[in-house]
Amino acid sequence: MRLQRPKRRVQNANDAKDLMSLCSNKYQRVFRGKEELKVECLRPDEINETHKLELMDLLESNMKESYDLSPKGWSRSDKEDEMFDPCSRHLILFHNNHVAAFSHFRFDMDYGVDVIYCYEIHIQSNWQRKGLGRFLMEILEQFLCLFSLTKIVLTVFKSNSAAIDFYTKIGFR
Repeated sequence: MRLQRPKRRVQNANDAKDLMSLCSNKYQRVFRGKEELKVECLRPDEINETHKLELMDLLESNMKESYDLSPKGWSRSDKEDEMFDPCSRHLILFHNNHVAAFSHFRFDMDYGVDVIYCYEIHIQSNWQRKGLGRFLMEILEQFLCLFSLTKIVLTVFKSNSAAIDFYTKIGFR
């Protein structure tokens, strides 16, 4: 009985169609200097093949080395399966119709708690240190509030000190 409400909240979040339309207008696009980035939240079947390739190439360029050092190692096909699982969502920042940054996440249950599980945040090198990671996390926090979920959870390689510093700075522990 205890899990009905959390499970229902996760189900409601997963059933929602156009997440960005539920957010404040300030999250519909972001400007960095004179450059405008378009914000979209898409399910895997809504992402075209070109953008899927860009997402995977960005993930691989940022993470392959860390995965290679881990016990499981790097497998692009395994990451593609995870990234484009039907339960996944992708919060993508586009600049001139190219992926500038993204977060891969899911609405899920984690040890009996309703959560947003943030699998990835990746930012193209020329867009790093411009507040885009914080902006993506703010949108995830909006989703958290919209669906009355309990928390955002994520994992980070211990060797990824920049990510650990970032998440600590914005309040994760």
